[in-house]
Amino acid sequence: MNNSQIPSEREAASQLAAAEEAASGTVSATEAPGAFMIVLGLVTAAIFSLYGVIDIALWYWSPVLFVPLIAWYAYWSRQRPKRRPALRHSGKYIAVMLFMMLALQLCTFWIPQTWLFAIPKFLALAAVFTGSLWIMRRETIKSRIKDGNEQAI
Repeated sequence: MNNSQIPSEREAASQLAAAEEAASGTVSATEAPGAFMIVLGLVTAAIFSLYGVIDIALWYWSPVLFVPLIAWYAYWSRQRPKRRPALRHSGKYIAVMLFMMLALQLCTFWIPQTWLFAIPKFLALAAVFTGSLWIMRRETIKSRIKDGNEQAI
């Protein structure tokens, strides 16, 4: 290789930045959209915050609210390239997943009796679920990019 084929440090840095941006865009395009994650977190928070406020038979039918979300995700995923699963998740992903599961378990101890008490429970669960899903999505994207960069060609 002669000196004319070796890029300067500045050119190499810009090429690496362009490759990193392209990889991030590709991986982000195959992940679920942010709006879907927010709606999923809000619906889940609504279902778990209404336990004790609405009739128990109606509450057991509330997971039917996920049917439009499943249809939305199925329609969306048909238009996108197939995503490659992350081979292993980061420690932060696992910690956030465990935190979300702990919050779900702890919310069963707080059973509101009126709609007025269900509102703060909904707000707390919405913050925990949407924040956790958002962090898990971000960590999955990071893991997939890192895994893609480490694979031999």
